[in-house]
Amino acid sequence: MELKQAMAVFGVLAFLGTFAVVVFSGTAILALRLIGEERASRWTGHASVWLFGGRGLTRKIAVIPMVLLAGYATVLLAASVASSERALPPGEEKYFCEIDCHLAYSVATVEKTKTLGSAADQQAASGTFYIVAVRTRFDERTISPHRGDAPLVPSPRIVTVEDPAGHSYSISQEGQQALQNSLGSQWTPLTQPLRPGDWYSTQLVFELPSNARGLKLLIASPAEPEWLGRIIIGEEASIFHKKVYLQIPD
Repeated sequence: MELKQAMAVFGVLAFLGTFAVVVFSGTAILALRLIGEERASRWTGHASVWLFGGRGLTRKIAVIPMVLLAGYATVLLAASVASSERALPPGEEKYFCEIDCHLAYSVATVEKTKTLGSAADQQAASGTFYIVAVRTRFDERTISPHRGDAPLVPSPRIVTVEDPAGHSYSISQEGQQALQNSLGSQWTPLTQPLRPGDWYSTQLVFELPSNARGLKLLIASPAEPEWLGRIIIGEEASIFHKKVYLQIPD
């Protein structure tokens, strides 16, 4: 298992373990409130004395999730602080871990145009349409030996363009629809299933200022629900974690 896969597994397991202990501790505290600490101490006998001193069970059990949550938060923030922002040059790939495999994304080509679509549904940009071809590749070198050749459906991605001033641009709905209408079945979505070793290119349309320079593409993989991605150790969407971008050539 590669380091990125191991980190992804560790982040998920750490969250699940912490969540399980918090739920268990909450259930134990509720049970103690209902049946009484004195009766619970008699039931647990010597184990209670050895583990908890036989007194203050509720308070002592409550300390366990507090310590664990503090430790988890420390590791979460440490992983985020240790991360670094990068802008990969054209052709280099950004990886997303799918637990037992990796999907790699890169900028294949970039085209600029003022208009898109046929005469019937032609769209004109107030600035410039950037058609960014994103290459999606299933890296067959990262799969488990026992995985097989079954197709993988990529998780939904959110793709935006950012400029040096920090402005973020989403996909142009009008421009994207005009492009897809003109390409028809030749257009491939980012969620097209792949088998190990397969790849395809997806054209995405952004409407940007005509004088835009220093642009970079951000491909993100949102969690469901979104808040979950904010608290998973090592996730790019986690609190204070730095981003990995793909450069868009001027």
